[in-house]
Amino acid sequence: MARPVQLTPGSLALVLCRLEAQEAAGGAEEPGGRAVFRAFCRANTRCFWNSRLARAASRLAFQGWLRRGVLLVHAPPASLQVLRDAWCRRALRPPRGFRIRAVGDVFPVQMNPIAQSQFIPLAEVLCCAVSDMNAAQIVVTQESLLEHLVKHYPGHRVWHLITQSFWMD
Repeated sequence: MARPVQLTPGSLALVLCRLEAQEAAGGAEEPGGRAVFRAFCRANTRCFWNSRLARAASRLAFQGWLRRGVLLVHAPPASLQVLRDAWCRRALRPPRGFRIRAVGDVFPVQMNPIAQSQFIPLAEVLCCAVSDMNAAQIVVTQESLLEHLVKHYPGHRVWHLITQSFWMD
């Protein structure tokens, strides 16, 4: 079995909520996570009077955006500590149109990879290959199919034997 993979080490979660005036606008489209992240960074890098916060905000990386307004950010440990301290002192600035409801450390999310077998069903491979070739408007012949299989499924030296036996007269 493969070793577990940690997906979010060294991350903070910012729980955001839209300001009432923004919600009242109604038909306005909900901004995407990257746009909210950029607005958050912009709001905090403009804090020239707090150079530590401005520098920490410039070192942030977008990690993700979850439903219900949770922004996940990643940064070096020292930068995350500056953000925590700014939150505690009520100096952390929200992205425009939002209010920060909570800030917290994200414990690493663990993913257990699922191992794949080395077996690929021949029918699946042939159907996928023909479908891909049709989508690319390539005429499917024995030769073109063999070229496609060799190109997209490298290392399978049996393609020649399989295609010969498949089209036996």
